[in-house]
Amino acid sequence: MEKACEICGKKAEIFLYGMHLCKDIKCWEEAKKISLARHKMRVVALGSKNPIKVKATKEAFERVIGYSEIIPVDVDSKVSPHPIGLEETYKGALNRAKEAFKKIQCVYSVGIEAGMIELDGHYLDIHVAVVYDGIRETVGLSQGFEYPKIVAEHIMKGIEGKIIAEKISGIKGIGESVGMIGYLTDNHIKREDLCRDAVIMALIPRMKRNVELY
Repeated sequence: MEKACEICGKKAEIFLYGMHLCKDIKCWEEAKKISLARHKMRVVALGSKNPIKVKATKEAFERVIGYSEIIPVDVDSKVSPHPIGLEETYKGALNRAKEAFKKIQCVYSVGIEAGMIELDGHYLDIHVAVVYDGIRETVGLSQGFEYPKIVAEHIMKGIEGKIIAEKISGIKGIGESVGMIGYLTDNHIKREDLCRDAVIMALIPRMKRNVELY
């Protein structure tokens, strides 16, 4: 359903100051006044109940946007258990964000998906984050790191990476804790860091000083 500007009623094209708005600067100014007056709490729906993603999303939003209430919900990513390729990984994150938006009354929803990409014979883990507001999505990526050959081979066979990662590391539930990156780096970088940074990257177009650039 097409959303209308909450100030003038025209077609909404952007989400700013906690409101759906058109591109009229006067509406932006009015929305800013209203936002400052009511101090609207930001409710963010997250398309996962993974505690690492919850913690990472909360930290990202509070660094970039301000205090936010993160509500995790179970959703279907509608992609394979361990996506292969940037496009499938992105689709998983997008589906998570849009499905979460349907389930919770919120100002934003977030989807985070881990996947494997190939680069000249090297197989890298990446996390894609999508932030959705009912009108548009913004996207961010994490740092990437190279998988051990045995992990990449299992993923190519359709086996989720965390299964072989648990066997290698001996850490049960590694995907909900430090992640393979934590094991490989002796916890200098953890999965939470990758998720948080991907969400921060997805929030760049939503920073007040950047809105007109996007």
